[in-house]
Amino acid sequence: MYQNHTKETNNNCNKSLLCGHKEKLIQAIKRIKHEVDESREAERETYIESVEVENRFDDLEMEIKAEFQNLHRFLDEEECRDLERLRRERQKQLKQLKEREKKIAEQGRDLEKAIAVLNSKLTEEDSPKLLKVRKSFTE
Repeated sequence: MYQNHTKETNNNCNKSLLCGHKEKLIQAIKRIKHEVDESREAERETYIESVEVENRFDDLEMEIKAEFQNLHRFLDEEECRDLERLRRERQKQLKQLKEREKKIAEQGRDLEKAIAVLNSKLTEEDSPKLLKVRKSFTE
C-alpha cells in the first residue's frame, strides 16, 4: 500500500508538474501568438506606409516634370521672342548702314563729278571762266 500511495503521490506530483508546464506552455503560446499578430499588423502598416510613400514620390516626380515642362516652354517662348527682336534689330541696323553706304557712295560720285568738272575747267584756256567756276564752288 505504501508503494501504491507513493506511486499515487508521484503520479499526482507528476500530473501537477505536467499541468504547471502545460499552463506555462499555453501562456507562452498565447504570448507568441500575440507577438505574431502584432508583427503582422506592423507588417501591414509598413506595407501601407510604403505604398503611400511610393505614391507621394510618384506625385512629386510628376510635379517636377510638369514644372520643368513649363520652364522649357517658357524658355522656348522667350528664346523665340529674343531671336525675333534680334532679327528685327539686325534688319534695322543693316538698313541704316545700307542707307549710309548709299549716301556715302552718292557723295563720292558727286565729288568725282566735281573733280571732273574742275579738271575740265583747268584745261580751258579761258581764265575768267575759271575764276567764275572757282567762285561758284567755293560758295
